[in-house]
Amino acid sequence: MKKYVLMIMLLISMISLSGCVETKEKDVTSPYFINLDDMTYVIGDPKPDLFENISAADETDGIITASSITIDDIAVKWSVAGTYAIHYTVKDSSGNEKTETIYITITEGIDVDPTAPVLKGLSTIYYVIGENLPDFYLGVTATNDVDGNITSEIEIDDSSVDYLLPGTYAISYSINDDDGIKITFNRTIIITEYVPEMDLSIYYINDTHGAIESYNDQLGLAAIGNLVLNEKEINPDKTLFIGGGDLLQGNILSNYYYGSSMIDILNNMQLDAFVLGNHEFDWGLETIQKYKDPTSGEIQADFPILGANIFRKDTMELPDFVEPYTVIQKGYIKVGVIGLMGYGLESSIATARIQDYMFDDPIEWASYYAHYLRTEESVDVVLAVVHGNNDYTNQGIAALTGDYRVDAIFNGHSHSRYTQVISRSGVDAPVIQSKANGEFVGRVTLSIDSNREVTDFQLTNLHPTRTNSYATDHITKENRLSQSNGAIQSLIDEYKLIIDDLLNEVIITSSSTYDETSLTKYMAEIIRKSVDADIGIHNYGGTRTGISSGQGITVATLYQIFPFDNRVKYVYITGEDIKDFANSQVAIMYRSGLSLYQLQDDTYYKVATNDYIFDKPEYPFVSGVDPVDTGILIRDLLEDVLRNQAASYPSFSTEQPIIFTTSA
Repeated sequence: MKKYVLMIMLLISMISLSGCVETKEKDVTSPYFINLDDMTYVIGDPKPDLFENISAADETDGIITASSITIDDIAVKWSVAGTYAIHYTVKDSSGNEKTETIYITITEGIDVDPTAPVLKGLSTIYYVIGENLPDFYLGVTATNDVDGNITSEIEIDDSSVDYLLPGTYAISYSINDDDGIKITFNRTIIITEYVPEMDLSIYYINDTHGAIESYNDQLGLAAIGNLVLNEKEINPDKTLFIGGGDLLQGNILSNYYYGSSMIDILNNMQLDAFVLGNHEFDWGLETIQKYKDPTSGEIQADFPILGANIFRKDTMELPDFVEPYTVIQKGYIKVGVIGLMGYGLESSIATARIQDYMFDDPIEWASYYAHYLRTEESVDVVLAVVHGNNDYTNQGIAALTGDYRVDAIFNGHSHSRYTQVISRSGVDAPVIQSKANGEFVGRVTLSIDSNREVTDFQLTNLHPTRTNSYATDHITKENRLSQSNGAIQSLIDEYKLIIDDLLNEVIITSSSTYDETSLTKYMAEIIRKSVDADIGIHNYGGTRTGISSGQGITVATLYQIFPFDNRVKYVYITGEDIKDFANSQVAIMYRSGLSLYQLQDDTYYKVATNDYIFDKPEYPFVSGVDPVDTGILIRDLLEDVLRNQAASYPSFSTEQPIIFTTSA
């Protein structure tokens, strides 16, 4: 009897245990390569080990050994100079397969000609049998140090391609250098009989304001780069990275270099499109234009700079080196990105910087270029990136239909965080803004069917620790934002080293906490006293952060508080004009014994302010008596005051005397 009882108990136990066994989900995730990069080889040297340092990984299997990796280098002519494609294929234990292509440049070992042309944009082409042949020049540029852009001189040879037979082929791109030597590059084209369904993910940042480093809530570009570059490595034909304006100005690591450091880092982050914001005008648009002008001697942006509705007043044409849109090939899908400035943002730019330009209706130009992209450029997906957050603009763009239709809208300018959906016929319109200073990364994923049409979408803002399921403020936790990309961090460290003193030298420690309002009033008083004026004025919008009690104040801190290069100007205007001007947007400080209500209408007073306020034609300053531009930056005045306080006091306080080494 005991024997039967034991057997029954054992059977029950086995049944119970079998019910606790987890059912393993099917692995459908493709593996990805690690350390796969382009190569160079000098003829006569030992042939390189194509497996060296190359590995692959998979979310299920972990690291995949080289035995599961195959290499196709049949097209490489090891004794002939040129650029060739090498295809790497890896298969995981579930049968999921991934193929990546690198390029090896073979030379004869002669010294590199510094004026030799450089070709960029030779990514894989995808072609479906029966369709119009692809534009082989799309996204391809050729430049050299002498002539700049020489793309028109490229010769293309596709004689080895059979456009009626599925397979992988090579297309030859050739160009002559200044010595008449022909340099050849090869590009891969993949031909199929159908368009597979796909998900296209667009990663998005706006209003970073030069926040290159991780600081408080700012993720930093090394962390954002870790996410974007990893995603581009895993899904190169399904990933875009776009910037929505106001990316450069606002932090010492960018401002000190007039944005070139940011351009360099964004190049390395493989940014696909840069849309102009109002603060791209703060140094004068000509500063930004240099990053697309190969004759300027400045670092060149590897991405287009967009502003479809930004026009010069004298010609009503786009400014030089500013494009209305860009077309990006992703797998079998052509994506058009339209860059737009929010309507009416001229008023947020210093008059001297904007007087030659105007911003036209963004809805009108979104409509025009969406239609042009679909009918003339054969684009499948249209994105509108608007540096603005006007609901009327979003609704107007979302209402466009047919060949004018826009598939997704990206916003900026207001430093807001939201995910919105605008109802319309067919697939609704997703709208996203991703706060500011790199605190979040936006992601919009579009589902695209075999007809190349968007059938669905998902939108969320990404953060390393936070989640939120609200439809209008959806946040997803993204672990990759918790880590830094080593190469991006090393590049940042190089820029930091150059200005190490400005970043790390503590001028003085703050005795108290001061918010933006109190610091705006303090700056108004500094401006007043710097020229011994009756009245000093500073705008609240020009002060971007506060100071904490016990915080060490560096020059970098001053850039964070007052990021704009505003100069002190003064003029004589009547008390009546001052009363008419006084508003809640500015802090006004008076000399002892004077106030707004004590001003005499017909008496002239010496008024000092910053050039942003001074130059606005609707304000009374430009028409005042004896105007003077001191040329001195308000930020430099504050630094002078702090250094003088440090010489006499143990800590900074707004209550201590304002003393200048030299006044304006």
